[in-house]
Amino acid sequence: MKIIPIQKAYQAKFRRQARIKQLLYHAGGHCAHIGKLSPGCYGCFVPDDFERNIVAGVKCNLRCAYCYLKIPREPGKNEQLVLMRDILRNSRLKGYNPTRMSFSGGGEPLLYLGQVAAFMKLFKGIEKKTGKKPWYYLYTNGVLASESALIKLQQMGLDEIRFHLGASNFSEAVYKNLQKAVKYFKAVSVETPAWPPHRKKLFAMLKRINDIGVKHLNLGEVEVTAYNYDNIAKVLPEAEIYQCFAMHLYDNGLVYDLIEEVIKKKYVYSVLDCNCFTKSIQRSPAKRASYQEVSGLCAVY
Repeated sequence: MKIIPIQKAYQAKFRRQARIKQLLYHAGGHCAHIGKLSPGCYGCFVPDDFERNIVAGVKCNLRCAYCYLKIPREPGKNEQLVLMRDILRNSRLKGYNPTRMSFSGGGEPLLYLGQVAAFMKLFKGIEKKTGKKPWYYLYTNGVLASESALIKLQQMGLDEIRFHLGASNFSEAVYKNLQKAVKYFKAVSVETPAWPPHRKKLFAMLKRINDIGVKHLNLGEVEVTAYNYDNIAKVLPEAEIYQCFAMHLYDNGLVYDLIEEVIKKKYVYSVLDCNCFTKSIQRSPAKRASYQEVSGLCAVY
């Protein structure tokens, strides 16, 4: 693979953006999108000292070629108890007002429903005491998103579930689970990377998720690390990568090709280019936007 200067990648992105007059920009241009985003995306751009992303566990039932994580050890029971105590302590601080709480991490959260339930019980207890309700959402590859699992998540109080369709290579079984999920949550989203080998399946996905009733589509950039470099290089030996906050795979405009198709076909879900700009603002608090800069960014449920 070839490393290109960040300026070349940025200029190519800006040229593609300029061709799409319907694009909206928030957070000083770090957020390029169409439609109103999920409330879970709000915290990516606005400072929130109280939001949490819970890693319930690290086991996964799939193995993506582009997975950028080295499988770490499982979090111990004591570590989870310490985290719970820390969350409870923070909820007593002045100004406590979290915008979101999420479940993702190095593994598949639906392999850890017990841990998800324990944290949701804690969050709901805090919500009852403080009167502050964040947006609760969970990421999944969708393989284990059976009707019974979806009902359990709804009963726990989850607002949104996000499906990583690319992880299963857009399997029919996961599409069926995605369709079931629409009945149980305020919002069902698809969050999957703009992985060039998935190009045809990503285009085929657009109409299907519109017909299903998906509310939001987040298209990420593949991050390149020491743990997935060789796998990606085998599949895409001529690919271009560039250094932003982390190393990223340049998708040759795939995200914007997809956005143009959504606009052309008048599909009704939002689309976010969840690229290195978004990641850099997430990971650099000094870059985060003010509340005024993201006014009207997200949908209200």
